[in-house]
Amino acid sequence: MSYYDNYNSADMDYSVSSNELKKATESLKKSDKGYNVIWRMIPKNGKLKRTKVEVYTTNSHGCHIRNAETGEYYPHIVGTADEDLYFTVILATGECKSANGSRTLFYLSPQHYMTHLNTELEQDIISRWEDKRDARLNTRAVSKPKFTSIVVK
Repeated sequence: MSYYDNYNSADMDYSVSSNELKKATESLKKSDKGYNVIWRMIPKNGKLKRTKVEVYTTNSHGCHIRNAETGEYYPHIVGTADEDLYFTVILATGECKSANGSRTLFYLSPQHYMTHLNTELEQDIISRWEDKRDARLNTRAVSKPKFTSIVVK
């Protein structure tokens, strides 16, 4: 018995319309338990405009910290001292309704938070966070284990 394969990959249409891609992306976001949409009044062209802001919450104690803007996971864990490396915000306004039950947002810095949610913080809040982060960075630098090489024959 002979088999003739007339399959030609050049004949396949792998193109995806931007609309299909957008729908697939939205579907993935909606299945993410930490994904939320909140609405903010943001100035545009001299007027306030109601604008959609996407945020990603980080779940509770023992979970990996997640970037509130991008959804990227970091190696650091909620509830450890390394949490001090991030600027933490809890949205207690009721507008964030995560499926994971969290309202906690982690940012790389207060400036990152201010840019993402179009808000301003007082300088003393920023300074206190920078002091806390710097103290954690110093502690980490001092407590890094010193490894020596051992050759076993």
